[in-house]
Amino acid sequence: MKMQDITGALLNQAVAIYTQHAFRGQAERARNLPRFVETHSLAEILGGKHPFEDLTGGMPSTLAAEPVPLTGGSLPRVYALRLGNIAYPHMKLALVEAYFADEFVFAVDRHDTFHFEPNVPGYDAWCELKEINRLVKESIEDAWHKAGVPTFRGLREKAFKHPDLVRQLMREGQTLMVLDDDEARADILKGVLAEDGYVIVSGPAGPPPAPSEQDKYSAAVCDLVREHRVALVVLDVSYLTGQGPRVAGALRLDARSQAVPILGIYSRRDFGPDPDLFDAALRRPYRKEALLELVHTTLVSRGRGGSGIHNAVH
Repeated sequence: MKMQDITGALLNQAVAIYTQHAFRGQAERARNLPRFVETHSLAEILGGKHPFEDLTGGMPSTLAAEPVPLTGGSLPRVYALRLGNIAYPHMKLALVEAYFADEFVFAVDRHDTFHFEPNVPGYDAWCELKEINRLVKESIEDAWHKAGVPTFRGLREKAFKHPDLVRQLMREGQTLMVLDDDEARADILKGVLAEDGYVIVSGPAGPPPAPSEQDKYSAAVCDLVREHRVALVVLDVSYLTGQGPRVAGALRLDARSQAVPILGIYSRRDFGPDPDLFDAALRRPYRKEALLELVHTTLVSRGRGGSGIHNAVH
């Protein structure tokens, strides 16, 4: 939705739905809820005194330690309200301009995608909290979508519901694997890549594995890399509730996948990029031009033997 079409009335509706689901109907537990003038546009609201945090900024992408000049234009804009939920005070309602210029969607920023190793004290409790936050996020975004509030899910349906928008052009050795368990975000990512002619495969189907099953799950990812002759893995660090680095580590250690470059997708709070795990990194939100340029650059620059194009695993 364009910025000028987002009104105070829509913002109030989005906040009310957020509050209902985040606080399980106990709205009185929410603090400092904003109230916007219904007839004002988002641009007008941002032009005066407002409660939004402007989270736009930061390096949109890097290639290991070498910055890559991108042609994606200005950085995507992000505005957020820290509203919390019944169990966690840092969750945010976010307005994100992602993939397409001046196309904003509402999203829940869990603000919990920090990665900790299992031996850190409190790890199990942290994983439990993140799972609660994930369910709250899904509940809010599903309710927004049903109420007509623009979301990534709605953007996906708007942009890619027609088969002729997605060109399945076969490129030898240019199959990409996308690992992101946010369904709407993953579908947009796959749609953008498919439109550019890449063949896309996804990670193993099914719900995220239990901690004890994660090594087996990583092995299944390595099997798919070899089976589909994947040339590049696009891996969101928040994959499997923040276990993206573990999956990347498994890909690096397995002979079936260790030669395949990995493009890591990071949020603003994730640690990284880690050059030992990722050949390239891109921070969310980003424009599709930045994604496509970095995918191409990574495929070319990480080609084996200086061939210029990365060879898929055989």
